[in-house]
Amino acid sequence: MAATHGEIASPSIDDRILRAGAVMAQRDGHPVAAHFGSAATELAVCVKRAGLAVRSDLGTLEVVGPEPWLSHFLADAVGDQAPSPGRAGCTAGTWCCRLAPDRVIIVGPWSATARWRRFVREAIVTGSPIACSDRADSTTALTLVGPRAQRLLTDAGLDSPLTVHAVHEDWFAGSPALVLREAPDRYLLVVDADCASAAIGELFAAGGSLGLSMVGTDALERLAAAPQTFA
Repeated sequence: MAATHGEIASPSIDDRILRAGAVMAQRDGHPVAAHFGSAATELAVCVKRAGLAVRSDLGTLEVVGPEPWLSHFLADAVGDQAPSPGRAGCTAGTWCCRLAPDRVIIVGPWSATARWRRFVREAIVTGSPIACSDRADSTTALTLVGPRAQRLLTDAGLDSPLTVHAVHEDWFAGSPALVLREAPDRYLLVVDADCASAAIGELFAAGGSLGLSMVGTDALERLAAAPQTFA
């Protein structure tokens, strides 16, 4: 069965997912919570209610630079997928979230963020005044998915209306939090690593009555592989 809020009371995020019954696996050389006992049950949670996944399979980078240099860099890196401020674009499973004209957050698989670091180094060599910082150790990515996800975020106080692919930064659980609406029923949150456990606690406090449960990456992969089956 998928874990519920009452089963994840430890203040450490690693302890939280282990106490919730996480079965760990390797993704890109990093340990992730693959499932919490049944990927099929967790898939049903994502389809019918709301599921929350800790995305330790994702890395995070921050890229900054003045206009128009940052726009030129993004155009070279992702072409037509380069987002305007307040928007995000997705290429090969990696999100380019433009929070401001001079600031972008990249969230994607570890191998993808390594490529982005190379892009930045190459741009710097050619004279572009941009900079990149690896935020993988200082942030935690969370995926919230399901038909009750939007209501849950509203109840949790993250109620700024977002269209699909819109992104903004809010204050949540004691730190700034990036909120991206990936799809109508799917959100990506990036929170301060030191506040990640508190963020999960606040989400469960708001989502307990909505049936929020922890889910693993196996359920997310199944959902992505066959979304038409569960429409």
